[in-house]
Amino acid sequence: MYQQTTFCMETINYAKDVHKPIVAIYTESNFQTYGALGVISSSAIQSIVLENDDISENIIEQLSNTISSQENKKNNGKNVTDPEKMKTDNNSRNLIYNDKPCTVLICSTDEGLPVANLIYNEFSAKNLNTIVENLSDANATCSVRQCTVIVPILSAEFEKNPACRIAFEEARLLQKPIIPVMSAIDWKPQDWLGITVAGATYFRINTQVSPYEPLYDSNRITDLRVAVEIACQPRPSQAEREQTEMKVLKEKIEECKSKLQIWPPLRKVRTINSTTDRQPVRVTIAEPNATLAFNHIHHSITRMDLKAPPPILDEYGLPKRVQLDCMISYQWDNQTFVRTVYEDMLMREVKAWFDIWGSMQGNINDAMATGVECAKVMLVFLSKSYVESTNCQLGFRYAVKRGKAFVIIRTQPNIQMEQWMLEAIEGFPQYNAFSYDDLTTPINGVPTIDVIVQAIRTLAHAQPTETVDDGSAELFELRSLLDDARDALYNDAGQNRYKTCTRCNQQFDEFTKGGCKKHLAYYMGGDLLEGRWVCCRQQANDSPGCEPCDHTDAVRIYTENPDYGTWTWEPA
Repeated sequence: MYQQTTFCMETINYAKDVHKPIVAIYTESNFQTYGALGVISSSAIQSIVLENDDISENIIEQLSNTISSQENKKNNGKNVTDPEKMKTDNNSRNLIYNDKPCTVLICSTDEGLPVANLIYNEFSAKNLNTIVENLSDANATCSVRQCTVIVPILSAEFEKNPACRIAFEEARLLQKPIIPVMSAIDWKPQDWLGITVAGATYFRINTQVSPYEPLYDSNRITDLRVAVEIACQPRPSQAEREQTEMKVLKEKIEECKSKLQIWPPLRKVRTINSTTDRQPVRVTIAEPNATLAFNHIHHSITRMDLKAPPPILDEYGLPKRVQLDCMISYQWDNQTFVRTVYEDMLMREVKAWFDIWGSMQGNINDAMATGVECAKVMLVFLSKSYVESTNCQLGFRYAVKRGKAFVIIRTQPNIQMEQWMLEAIEGFPQYNAFSYDDLTTPINGVPTIDVIVQAIRTLAHAQPTETVDDGSAELFELRSLLDDARDALYNDAGQNRYKTCTRCNQQFDEFTKGGCKKHLAYYMGGDLLEGRWVCCRQQANDSPGCEPCDHTDAVRIYTENPDYGTWTWEPA
């Protein structure tokens, strides 16, 4: 319930923003934090698991000692408004709500009005139903109840304006998506505004020119528009999603119940240790080797025409997590270099999470956590600034907790790391690339970037499907009961429930959707060129695929097309 409560999540996001120490107390035995709560709580200075709601003297003593140790540390003060003054200010202003429907509400004060009008003109040209409301006006009306997305133009004047605070309180109650634009230079929201937008992705637009200035391979106004378009797509709350899933689960349970002679079925014991890190699968990476030509190729791509992608839906018709090969984790000082590597990975059909390509939307802590949860492998661009970055450390620690495999690219020599980080990457492939040219250099005839990509695929292929225990105790019980009922159906029929996939060797059953991969094209070469799949440049003919698909237990045969001398697997 904490994870599904907006005001609780505001608190934990703001605590992270202002660098408060956190103690995590896990109160449900079968719930593991995920999303923003998961990534923030993974950095807790202490984690405590309650057994059967038991609050012992030992736990009280642990908490007391932890709190005492923190009281002696320096506490960075913040400007805080007295709650009584806030109440008085609110009462001094009567904000009138109107019934004018709109898709995007740009709310501003006099100070941010030039930026608001600029964004309005851009959005209107893209056929987004947008209105601008100046809350500095004593007679201002507000469309917060009728809009889909709110784009506030933040400034010091905005923070001091009672009407803005009232409008934001209404937006919070209605759980409207808020995409803030920072129009002030060298200013950061605090007080009530700080907690309302805690963790949100900011867009800095403070002049008439800044939104159109090149920002790597895009610009701020394009990125803002795409973020708004994504926020406009229907996305149910976690509570709504849970209710939808529970309804479907109950129907499936009743269907199983009608087919079984004994009810309830034999139950398996399921436990989750919320404070214990999951363990990744470590595998041996084959040494690269090419005896014929295997040239490096690079294609540049751009986001200037980027459009918001449609949501990917699950079996309940709700937006779902996307299974990714890897998440790219880096510090922004390396962004130009990392973007070039990402272009190489796209060309090789690697499905990767990369923040500037639409992955960093909404709450940055949620987005970071989702990237970790969806990825099989963490591709880390290690630098001194990475090791010193709070956000990089946060994402790295969460990846360790979720049991992710690692591929490391060291972008600087002599990087000093803490022992726990060294232990996390021990046994995983590590490469030195102090410039992009280093990635074009062959290792035993294979370009380094292709060696890295093949290592990512090999590790991703070996990792189990990520389990996200993202629900209440009731939802966990329904999921478990349905799984046990399906076991019982197969036992009654004297059959094995699970089969082995002839592509990836993973176990699957008739209810498993996705989770496997096949090749998009064909295998070529061997006489003039080094043999490889043309879709993803992998060398081994039985290498992991690059296109998501369902598992199969069909016998597969490696087949030559005599007309072209190319090879494919039949069935694919």
